[in-house]
Amino acid sequence: MSGKTVDMTKGPILRQMSTFALPVLLGMLCQRVYNFADVYIVGKYLGDQALAAVSISGVVMYLLFSLMMGLTTGVNVVISQYYGSGNQQKVKATFTSSAFVAFGFALLITIVGVLTAVPTLKLMQTSEELLEAATSYLMIIYLGGTSTMLYNWIAAVLRSLGNSFVPFIFLIISSVLNIFLDIVFVAWIPLGTAGAALATVLAQLFSGIACCLYAWRLFPFLKPERGMFQCDREIAKQILIYGVPTGFQMSIISISDMTLQAVVNTYGTAMIVAYGVCTKVEGLGFQIADAIGSALGTFAGQNVGAKQFDRVRKGVTSAYVMNIVCYGIFCPIVFFTADKIMRQFTGNTDAICYGTEYMKMFSLFFIAGGVLVIYHNILRASGDIPVTLLMGLSEVVTRIGCAMLLPKWFGHFGLWLVSPFTWVCAALVGAVRYYSGAWQKKAEKMLLHREEVL
Repeated sequence: MSGKTVDMTKGPILRQMSTFALPVLLGMLCQRVYNFADVYIVGKYLGDQALAAVSISGVVMYLLFSLMMGLTTGVNVVISQYYGSGNQQKVKATFTSSAFVAFGFALLITIVGVLTAVPTLKLMQTSEELLEAATSYLMIIYLGGTSTMLYNWIAAVLRSLGNSFVPFIFLIISSVLNIFLDIVFVAWIPLGTAGAALATVLAQLFSGIACCLYAWRLFPFLKPERGMFQCDREIAKQILIYGVPTGFQMSIISISDMTLQAVVNTYGTAMIVAYGVCTKVEGLGFQIADAIGSALGTFAGQNVGAKQFDRVRKGVTSAYVMNIVCYGIFCPIVFFTADKIMRQFTGNTDAICYGTEYMKMFSLFFIAGGVLVIYHNILRASGDIPVTLLMGLSEVVTRIGCAMLLPKWFGHFGLWLVSPFTWVCAALVGAVRYYSGAWQKKAEKMLLHREEVL
């Protein structure tokens, strides 16, 4: 499997999806390992204030980078649909066209990020003592935005062809490099929070270049022929139709996350540190959902392209099973080791207490977050984009509303209820749409239109 594409329109569904999801999950875990390394090394060598600054920066950074991730999702959907329909020429055209779209977006996001970093941090009520360190971290991350896009773009292309192994290998290498550079730029060469950001950018640049070069060697048909490296407007439009709404949906969710972070910031450094560590653990848990969702998205995209809708439904059922098994292991581990996890990152007694409370709370509801990701991916792969936007909007409304109201009713404990309520409400919206069957009609209409254009 590691050296070829995988046709997911035939064969055993659960085994295919599990085999695809495992390298994706391991790769995402590698990313989380070096994210934890950032947190650990910054906290150990620079202290709680620097750790709080990096935590706040991560929330702001995700606002713009969610647009990047949304766009690469559009690339994945379009290529997987063409691959499922057996149109290799269109797969190749989509690859070249997506490069123009992806790096144009990366440049735009870099410019916007640099110009808005400080105002956004101030809007989030970031204290003056944390502002300089947070700004230094953000600026370098934004300036290295093209590096982030490069890896995510080529990884999306390979996964759309059913190959999740190659991106995983280069992500492992990148993770090891990132941890080493963290030590160099934070512990050995005291660059502060800027050093942690520089380590991340350089590691992503390496993994992106290496993965791209190897992909061309592995899949020669992706190489553009002389005079053929150009952007197909119709394909670029398809990528944007899927990618921009997805990125917008992810970015507005990020805005709601920033609202919650702004509320947390008013509680002081101990709460910020606790929330920062907990969001890392929460993010680790969501890697499971994202890996399963990525497998389902590619699987559904290929089978929608092949018009095998019964097989798509079986894929969703398989995704349910995978979620139950994975979270049946992950959630109890987090619940019973929450205190020990917090003590690995800080010695602040209040932060440990806050963090333990939050981890135990969200571990009880993680399965709802996993189901939410399933609905996002199946609806997106079938072209039912407006509903995924509605789901994102429901997340925003619920999260902001709960962030404003629950702390007034339950004190700081109300903050821990925000995410669970949000996951449940958004998942219900997706469930209603999926079980209505309207997504299939949407997909059939989309395929008919594409055939007429071709």
